[in-house]
This record gives sequence, C-alpha cells and structure tokens, in this order.
Amino acid sequence: MSTNITEQFEIDENIIRAIYSPINIHKTKGTLLPNAFRTPASKDEVSVNRLNYTTLNFCKNIALKNEIKGTRNYFGFAVLKKWEIDITNCDIVYSPILKPAEELNLFHADIKVGFIPKKGEELPSEISKKIRDLATFARFYIDPNPNNTAWSGIALDKG
Repeated sequence: MSTNITEQFEIDENIIRAIYSPINIHKTKGTLLPNAFRTPASKDEVSVNRLNYTTLNFCKNIALKNEIKGTRNYFGFAVLKKWEIDITNCDIVYSPILKPAEELNLFHADIKVGFIPKKGEELPSEISKKIRDLATFARFYIDPNPNNTAWSGIALDKG
C-alpha cells in the first residue's frame, strides 16, 4: 500500500468497487447488474477505491465491514480503468475517508454520474445509460471465499 497518493488519476489507473448480493447480482445469471453503479438517493457518489495504491485484502475488509448479513452480502469486486469512467461521461474524484467515526480509508474515491436522484423517482435515460455503460465496462470477479478476510480468487484482470 502506498500513502503517496495524488489527487490526480492516471488514465490507466485501476478503480475497484465492492459488489454485494442480491442487490448487484442478476438472480439467475449471476452477472453484474447496472444497479452496482447507481448512486444512492440524495447523493452523486458511487463509492470506489484506488486499487493502484492499496491491496485487494484492504478493499475486501472494507467491503466486509459494510455488508449487512442476509440483506447486503459481500460477493466480489468490479474493476474499471479511469479511462473507462471517462468515456461513460462520468467523473471520478479523490475523496479519502478521514472521519474518526468511520473506517480510515486513504484510497477512497467517488464516481460522479452528474445527477442527484430522489428516492422513488426514475432516473433520466441519459443517467441510466451512464450507469449501464459503467457496468458493461466493469470486469466482475466473484469471491470464492466471501467470508474470509483475504482475497483468494483469481488474479484480477486490471485491463
């Protein structure tokens, strides 16, 4: 892990997102749903980490701390390149988590889709397309041992 993190993103930088089941996974196909990149209500931020600066084990432990057993179970990771985020017309900003009440995370960033959704309202079609495009570009990796604290899956193809 590196603590020498710049605010600027390299064009080929690897961006990783924790994926949870059942909300981010197609029930019968086991594939990634666009919902994995949907911003929460009242926010324009999709929480991700800068994999070039951290490790899979760090990312997995953060993901495990954010799961809600039975409702939102950690399932694996999705990986994007910074340039893939760019061509979807989304932005990414470095946003380290430094608050004492939360888990310290110097590697945190947010993908911005350019829209703040309201709870219960449908997204505009151009925003839905951005979210679908992010999911299409993402390389999805199912964790074979989701309850372990260490990543034991295949090596991630970082594009």
